[in-house]
Amino acid sequence: MQELENISPENQFCVNVMKIDKAIRFAGILCKCGRLKAYRRKKGMIPHLSVPETKLVHREALLKAKMNRVFDQKLGKTNWSVESRDNVKWITVNIDKDLLLLSTERSSNHDMIVQQIISLVQTWPKQTA
Repeated sequence: MQELENISPENQFCVNVMKIDKAIRFAGILCKCGRLKAYRRKKGMIPHLSVPETKLVHREALLKAKMNRVFDQKLGKTNWSVESRDNVKWITVNIDKDLLLLSTERSSNHDMIVQQIISLVQTWPKQTA
């Protein structure tokens, strides 16, 4: 297990997100170019997607977030979104220039999870790049 004093702020943020609810399967921070900066996966959880499929999902989430900006002037900035599928819920939360991507069980209370993430974001050090 990784030493907590050597963990990056982004990885620690993912650890804290995972503690919000047992229904969270995965928490990852995507940079603006779509690369995974940090992530945590629920212990013992078997991913639904292969590595290439996971990378594709990350790109799709980033593309959707970028496409939503088209409407920012009239509708306001997208703060978060949720997509419900047959097997999981995908939740994305905009954090400065990055995107937090979550996979949860379908039964999860996504509104409660998002509200707690927003509280965590407010205490997380702002990014400087």
